[in-house]
Formats: sequence, C-alpha cells, structure tokens
Amino acid sequence: MRRLSFISLILLVGAAAAPQRALAQAGTPPAQKPTPTPTQKPAPTPTATPAQPAAAQPAAAPEETEPERSLFALTDRELFIGARVTSIDGDPARFQRYQDVRDGLLFSGFRYSLAQPDGAYTFDARANNVGWRDQEYFAEYNRVGKMSVIGSWQQIPQFYSVDTMTPYTGSGGTLVLDDATQLALQNNPSPTLNPYVPLAQQFDLRERRDVGRVDVIATPKSNLDVTASFVTQKHSGELPFGASFGFSNDVEVPLPYDSRANDFTIGTEWTNAKNMLRVAYSGSWFDNLAPVLVWDSPLDLNDASSTPGKGRMPLWPSNSAQTISFGGYTKLAHKTQVTGFFSYGLWSNDEPLQPFTINSALPVIALPRTNTDAEAHVFSTNLNLTSHPTTDWRFGARFRNYTYANHMPATSITNYNNYDSGSSTTPTGGPDLYAHDRTTFDGDATWSGIKPVALTVGYTHNGSGYDARIFQSSGEDVFRISADAVGSSWATFRVQYDVGSRTGSDLDEQALTDIGEHPEMRHYDLADRTRNRFSGQIDIVPSDAWLFSVSGGILHDDYSETFFGLQESNGGTFSLAADYHLANGMGAGGTYNYERYTGLQQSHEGSGPPDPQFNDPLRNWTSDAKETVHYFSIYATPPRIGRNTEVRFSYDFSHAAANNVYTIPAGSPIPTPNQLPEVFNKLQQLHIDARHRLTKNLAASFSYLYEPLSIYDYAFDPSVVNGIAQPSSLVLGYVYRPYTANSFVFGIRYLW
Repeated sequence: MRRLSFISLILLVGAAAAPQRALAQAGTPPAQKPTPTPTQKPAPTPTATPAQPAAAQPAAAPEETEPERSLFALTDRELFIGARVTSIDGDPARFQRYQDVRDGLLFSGFRYSLAQPDGAYTFDARANNVGWRDQEYFAEYNRVGKMSVIGSWQQIPQFYSVDTMTPYTGSGGTLVLDDATQLALQNNPSPTLNPYVPLAQQFDLRERRDVGRVDVIATPKSNLDVTASFVTQKHSGELPFGASFGFSNDVEVPLPYDSRANDFTIGTEWTNAKNMLRVAYSGSWFDNLAPVLVWDSPLDLNDASSTPGKGRMPLWPSNSAQTISFGGYTKLAHKTQVTGFFSYGLWSNDEPLQPFTINSALPVIALPRTNTDAEAHVFSTNLNLTSHPTTDWRFGARFRNYTYANHMPATSITNYNNYDSGSSTTPTGGPDLYAHDRTTFDGDATWSGIKPVALTVGYTHNGSGYDARIFQSSGEDVFRISADAVGSSWATFRVQYDVGSRTGSDLDEQALTDIGEHPEMRHYDLADRTRNRFSGQIDIVPSDAWLFSVSGGILHDDYSETFFGLQESNGGTFSLAADYHLANGMGAGGTYNYERYTGLQQSHEGSGPPDPQFNDPLRNWTSDAKETVHYFSIYATPPRIGRNTEVRFSYDFSHAAANNVYTIPAGSPIPTPNQLPEVFNKLQQLHIDARHRLTKNLAASFSYLYEPLSIYDYAFDPSVVNGIAQPSSLVLGYVYRPYTANSFVFGIRYLW
C-alpha cells in the first residue's frame, strides 16, 4: 500500500478543517421563499374560487431543477481515490519515459478552492499522482488587490531503459572496472571485450528533475505591483553518455549526474491610463556537483604513452548569470502605442581548468591559467510601434537587437593531448572566442478597405555579425504579402507568401583550410540562401454545430553558392479538421496532418591535402534525406446515457518514417555505399473514459488506455546492439524496443 506524502496530508487536513460553502456544482438548493423587507408588502395569498378549493402550499422544489453539469467538468472541490493496473508487453521504460504508470493505489485530481463571502481572499490547492514519481502540487493564496502567493512543486521522471548493463561501478563522477580484467586484456595481443559480459550488472537507467517554484505579487498601491519569483531545480540520476579513447576503444557509460539550478527574479511595475514602466533584476545560478567524469579504459590497466589506463572529461561547468531589465509602453494619439524593452546581462564561469591529460606516461603541458575566467556581456533591445490612425489602415514596426560579447581572455595553446594517447599541435593556436550579434528591423502595413478582407505587406531585414565564424557578417531581406478575412460569419481565411534572400560577407576560407576542410564547404546557418514560403488556412462554419478547417504550407530553401554542405531543403504540410457539437453534449471531431521534409547534402571522402584525393571530384558523394509524418486523431463525446452516465472516446495515430539515399559519381573509387534501412516509429493511443454518478457527491470513474508502439532505428535496434561487448565498443545495451501497453484506472471521484 502506497503512503500519502506529508504535503498531501496537509492539503487533506486543510480541506477538512476549512469552512464549507455552497457550490453550484454540488447541486442547486431548494427554492426559498423570499422574506419581505420592512419597505415591502408581503406577497398576496392566492384566493379560492367556487370552482376549486383554496390552493395548497406549493410542493418543495426538487433538489436539482436544472441539468447537472458534466461529470468531466472540473469543479472547485474534488478528489479521486482509486487504483491503477498496467500491463506492458515490451519496453516499459519507453512507455513510461516521462511518467509513472505502475500498478498501485492512486490519489490524484485533488482540487480545493475557498473564497471568503466578502471576497477578501481566495485559496486554491491541487495535487496529482501523490506519492508517485510524477507527482505534483500547487497552491495559491490571493488577497484581492493586495497580495498573491503561488507555490508549486513538480517531479519529472525520465526513464531510459531496463535493458542497460555495465561492468562499471562507482559514483560521484568516477567509474572503475575490474583491475584483473583490465590487466588480462592489456597483456592480450588480440583482446576482445567479452570478459566484461559476466561482470556486467543489469540496472534501470533513469534520472529525474524536482522543480519548486514560488511567485509573489504585492500591490501596495492600485497602480504599483512588486513581483518576485524563485525557481529551484534538482537534477539527478544517470544518463547514457559516450566516453571514448578513439575509434578502436569506444565506451558508453552511465554518467552520474547531480546538479542544482536556482533562479530568482524581482521587479516592480507602475502603470496609469497611458503608460507602463517595469524594472527588474534576475539571477540564475547553476551548480554541477559532479563536474568531472573519470572512467577506466577497458583495454588497459596501466598508462602507456599511446594507451592510457583512464580517461577524464570535464562536464557542464557551474556558472551564473545576472540580468537587469527595463520595459514599458506609452499610448499616443491616433491609436498609437510604443513599447520598449532593454536588458543587460553578465554571464560568468570561473571553474578550474582541467589538465590536458590524465595519462601519467605523457609529458605535462602547462595550462595557460588556473581557472576559466570566462565572462560574457549580453545586451537585448526590443522596440515596437503599432498604429491604427484610420479605420482602414494599421501600421507596425519593430526593432530587435541581441548582442553576445565574449570577454574571456585570449588563450594561447600550441600543443595538446589527443585522446590521452599522444601530443599534437593545434592548427588554430587556441580556442576561438565565439561571439555574435543580431539586429532585426521589421515593418508592415495593413489595409482593410475591402471588407471583410485585409491585405498586408511587410519587410524584414536580419543583419548578423560573427566572431570566429567563416563569415564575419550576413544580411537577409524578406518580403511578404498576406490576405486575411475574419469578418464573415461563416468563413475565415489567411494566406501568406514570403520570399527572402540571405548573403554572407567577408568569407574567411583560411579558417576552413586551417582545420583540413574544403574551402568550398559552407555552414548552413550562415551560407547564402534563397527562401520561398507559402502558408494558408481556411475555417468554415456552416452552422452552429459544424466547423471545418483546411491548412497547408510549402517551404523551399536553396543554397546555390554551397558546394559542400546543405544544397537544398524542402518542407510541406497539409491538415484537415472537422468538429461537430450539439447542445445536448454530443460531439465528435477528427484531424489529419501530413508533413514531408527533404534535404540534399554533398560531402567529400578522402585524405587531406596535399594528397590528390583531396580535390578529386570522383570522391564527392551526396546524401538525399526524406522524412514523412502522418498524424490522425478522432474523438467522440456521446450524449449522456440515462441521467447519470457519461463516456468519452479518443484515438490518436502517428507514423513517422525517414531514410537517406547515398550516391557516388560514376567511376568513383569510393566503394558502392550500402544503403541504410528506413527508420520509423508508429504510435497509437486509444482512450476510453466513463463516469457514473452514484450520489450528488460521488461518481464512479473508469479509464482505459491502449498504447502500442512500433519502432526501428538501425543504430539502436536489438538486432544491432545485441550485447554490451561490440567489436570496438563497450556499450550499455541501450536499445529502441517496441511495446504494447494496457492501463486501467478505476476508483471514486468525490465532490463536495
């Protein structure tokens, strides 16, 4: 039997001790005869006539004179107590990826609301899945016009796998293997990883987040608010992580993870009829309690100049960010409003730098300094102007700027250790100081002189600057036109067409050749690009009962100046929807969505310069990727069965598939590629919910979920990852497996 947490007990005790109040959803009380005030005369009593006797006193009104609200409608005071039974054939971890649906008693759906009769204050509380891994709690106290306090706590699980196994043991960021096995493989001229299989222990790979939040709003004056919020997160558990000694000795480990994040914001906001001003400060602190990962090599116990016995890797560093911001608006003549926002942030990280290698057999390379000493200054500006000077015209203009200025000291590094197995010379002389800024101007004008159609033309310019990228800057111009019709009583539509062109400036091809890349290679987020995009939607409402909707879109990106890299990408979407509702509660609806995405890339295979292979066009190869998604959903809400029973049905189906086709030129010395199989996943969900009113305050509840998943990925299929010992890798055995789940929840819903 599961225990209720301490928080849930407090909520229950508070609900029981609070004064009761009449609620509309608890049933309408019998009609009361009004008592006349001193200035009113009593209502006259009906008189008798010769044809009929004197009227008797009217019978008491039935306790419920109006149809009761739906049993699926949320009320101010309710809770659910019941049980859950779940059967999973297949992968239970994937079915429960972000939820907990194990068998057991269930206390959930708790809602409590209290409002003083004089309206002085209100109190609300909620609790769901009490005592389970995905439990959550919420409470709000509101003293009207003076203060509001909101608190919440949520637990979010992430369940990766029940198939995982590892011979690694340890905690706190240090993972070790059996020394005797390491030594035996070190002395074996042809080692395999099979000796680790009997040493591996099966375990559930999971992590979780605990998120707590408190928000306070104080109103010392009617036009002044002071707000504050605090959010704390605890993130702990294990996650699959790659740790490598090179391609011939790859390792997958359960990374021990333990971090804390705290965010605090305080601000004040002043308003009057025409103006608003807000000033705020926010601070964010991230603390990684396990900042370094150290793991044993499966093939070596002792360090050697070319084969280390251990590996070391710094993980996500502890850091902080402090931000001050100013925002507001002012209303001007001719229905014009100007809104502005500005913020300045200081981001910092001063964690210790890790040595270049953990291999004691290699010479020590001096660190450039002891700590990171990293700092960034971040500026953000957003200005917005809207105006509606005449009935038929609307104008809008927006200016946005984001600047990330990297102030970390320049670091000179000429030599480094590669995979802890030797020393190399860095081609760049040290880490690049990445920085960027982005400025956007956007304007549009709308004319609605042809009722009910409104026509809009707009223009956007995006200008970006970069440090340590192959382009120093880029500029994009986007023109768009759209038409809307929203004034019709039976139909609305919107169509929009965009055309944009982006061009990079000050290309630095040397930055590519320095690291052995082709000078014709381009990064898709900076490369010259032409974009065409169209989207449209129409909604038709032929009657109060029916609603139909059709929408779609097309996207084409062309990278005509890119020789190596992304050549083009395309996207298309189409959807249909219908909805039917009657006044008696009967309803049904359905949706179908189709999505298709394609992309063509060109790459090169061969040795680097000065080898002739580097410029051999017969060694170029392409990858043509395609992905399609089908999604279908229907639901039904039949009318009540009798007076006390209601049922709901829903069904969702999604199928996504993707593949890559690899091609090489005729006569290429590259071996003919083996085409990879198609990857796919197909998910179905059938929900059936039924509720039956037992009394005014009690309702029986039953729900059923049927969820099958089919999935295939050539990198994670059990036929590929068929054990933890692979030819050159020691892995966890984390795979993608299908499942079929049946889950039943039944119990009593209590309303008071």
